[in-house]
Amino acid sequence: MVNTNFWWRFGTSLALWAVVFGLIFSGWNFGSWVVLTLFGLAAQWEFYRAQEEKHLRVYKHNGIFCGLLLFLGVGYFLVLRPEQAGNFGLFQELTFVVLIISVLIRLVLVPEPNSTPILTVALTVFGFFYVSYLFSFAALLSYSIHAEVEGRFLLLYLLIVTKFTDMGAYLTGMLIGRHKMIPHISPKKTWEGFVGGLVFAITVSVALAYLFPNGLKLFHSYHAYALGLLLALASVVGDLAESVVKRDAHIKDSGKSIPGIGGALDLIDSLLFTAPVLYFYLKFILLPP
Repeated sequence: MVNTNFWWRFGTSLALWAVVFGLIFSGWNFGSWVVLTLFGLAAQWEFYRAQEEKHLRVYKHNGIFCGLLLFLGVGYFLVLRPEQAGNFGLFQELTFVVLIISVLIRLVLVPEPNSTPILTVALTVFGFFYVSYLFSFAALLSYSIHAEVEGRFLLLYLLIVTKFTDMGAYLTGMLIGRHKMIPHISPKKTWEGFVGGLVFAITVSVALAYLFPNGLKLFHSYHAYALGLLLALASVVGDLAESVVKRDAHIKDSGKSIPGIGGALDLIDSLLFTAPVLYFYLKFILLPP
């Protein structure tokens, strides 16, 4: 019998997909930027809260400020001034420097006895890179400008393949899962679910390349199969990585803001890994200089 959480998850997923399709096909770049920013910052905040659950100190306000600064850069260079998109990489480096300097200044000016200062700095910086920095690659894909690809279709492709990996693993594992995959990290994940996720991802990758031949014109032949496989593997790693974070903090979900799913980090954990994989596949294989 299907439990109540499944129906909450199903209903929430439908609502989220409605928002995604509405934003992508309306072409409302500002709206999609707002959504990306909100989820990115919420997920970063949840990561810091997970560390505090372990009674570890983090400079979460410094980290969130730099996360916001990064997404403001996305808004300026990729949405408002797309002709200056090439400067966004420099802005990312500037944001990183601001983060390092700000946490070190705080460390010097506000000494905290009985704390672990180096661990505090490391966790603050890691939270920024693990969440906001990696999630910014989804924005880089979404606002890509190139004759051979359309940014909105790249984002749609990324979201569908990633989430179908999760869906395939969840449904297959629920129906026929028997052999535990990595029980000490995620007790519910099975090898049957893992295979199901791969099959779903590759199938939907090929289907999307067929359905959107203009928006995804480079994703022909073996590229659709290769990307489906790579994104599926990256999705699984991303999901397991967040499982490590949650298990280390002894929490079930990163938050409670999304019914049936948990928190923002629970929602985007796989995207944190699949977005950079798709971005670099495009840069180095499909769109070499």
